[in-house]
Amino acid sequence: MNAFQPVDDQGAVEQRVLDQALEWLVLLQSGLCRPEQQAACLAWRQADPQHERAWQRLAGIGQGLRDSTRSLPAPHARQLLQARSHPGRRTLLKGMVGLGLVAASSWGVRERLLLPQLFSDYHTATGERRQLQLATGANLQLDTRTSLDQQHSSQGLQLRLNSGRLLLTLGNAAPLSIATADGRIHLAPGSQLILSVGLPGINGTRVQLLAGNSSLSTAHAPLRDLGPGQQVDIVHQRIGALAPVPASASAWTQGLLIADRKPLGEVLAELDRYRPGLLRCAAEVAGWRVSGSFSLDQPEASLDLLAKALPIRIRRVMGYWVSVEAA
Repeated sequence: MNAFQPVDDQGAVEQRVLDQALEWLVLLQSGLCRPEQQAACLAWRQADPQHERAWQRLAGIGQGLRDSTRSLPAPHARQLLQARSHPGRRTLLKGMVGLGLVAASSWGVRERLLLPQLFSDYHTATGERRQLQLATGANLQLDTRTSLDQQHSSQGLQLRLNSGRLLLTLGNAAPLSIATADGRIHLAPGSQLILSVGLPGINGTRVQLLAGNSSLSTAHAPLRDLGPGQQVDIVHQRIGALAPVPASASAWTQGLLIADRKPLGEVLAELDRYRPGLLRCAAEVAGWRVSGSFSLDQPEASLDLLAKALPIRIRRVMGYWVSVEAA
């Protein structure tokens, strides 16, 4: 049983409906929602009683978290709600949210999607890329749907990438370390790297060192050096094999997706990160290999380009529900 099974006599909510409600809620909280999108959300809620139940439960969780933490300074609220290892965390959330049941194992993902401004020092909305300069002089570029925390300690500035992707350039800045749920990367001055968490086609964390020197550490692997032009995946605190960084690794910073025989499902999943609503790919075409250059800033145009190049059909409902299937 999870938090979205009935606590009353209204009935359960299917996972697919919950996913749709979550997409709508994220869109409305992104700051990019237009009046016609608000109307479309209302129409979706009214189309089926189960839609409204899913909406009310997710909206209730978000409001409960906001109300329970409004009086707390942001770092304290974040520390309170991010305490995944604390044995009383689930009991605490029960009291805060008032559901009487705890969230499923995917709660950690949903809580950040629902309230990124509460859980992260820096975040980007759907379709947004953001440039930052840290107090140390390091430069950051955050990709869409990225959340990042920073903390000052006796060892200096500590960064944590919770989700998404970033390009970090140290230049002459002091050494710096950045962590994810899978491990920690230690960077020397002059280093530049791309760090990705939870992206399509990436299982865990991907570290791509473009320049300089770095080392990786995890709880389950010895310290490993990473040289310029090398990349590695870290999954469940274990470091994988070294591989060369693709020439197109930084294309996203220019708003481009470069595909070299990439599965269509992964291409669509990447475009989906840059657009509101839902984008689904039929299993029969998901494995088709795609090569080409596609605009991330204009994902709808990229979908139309794919439809011209491949025997696929793009079905759009109200502009936000999109499915891709064989023609």
